[in-house]
Amino acid sequence: MTAHVGDRLPLEAAGALDPDEAARVAAHLRECTACAARAGEWRAIAEGLRSLPPARPSPALVGRTLRAVEWQLAEQAERTWNRAALGFLIALGWTLVGLAWLVLDLIRGTLALHLLRPLGSTAAWYAAYLVAGWLTAGAAAVLLGRRTQEEGRIS
Repeated sequence: MTAHVGDRLPLEAAGALDPDEAARVAAHLRECTACAARAGEWRAIAEGLRSLPPARPSPALVGRTLRAVEWQLAEQAERTWNRAALGFLIALGWTLVGLAWLVLDLIRGTLALHLLRPLGSTAAWYAAYLVAGWLTAGAAAVLLGRRTQEEGRIS
């Protein structure tokens, strides 16, 4: 007589045993009437469970899940829009920095002087002014991005 298979009977009734294990349990059930009776009980339970209708989630759970999904999608759309707006503002800031230099020179009347003399000194100042503006805009973008990430972790 083989060892009792009582711990395997629920799995056998559910059809969840691998073929080798199922064959071992079937061989034992042919020899042991006590285990065969218990297997019959487990098969009746399994059949009863199979005849039950599938579980349906409650309307409250469905509503909460839909609201959570909608909130996540809205948050993702807002993040996408914020990134696009920030990129536009940075590009606009860079453009305004360049235009501000030209307008300032035009107002002061030195634009003509800058254009008539060699551009070495003027170009260096103009490049420094542009780089400073770009670095400022980039630093603002990084700081705003970090703040947004931190706010996202908090909420």
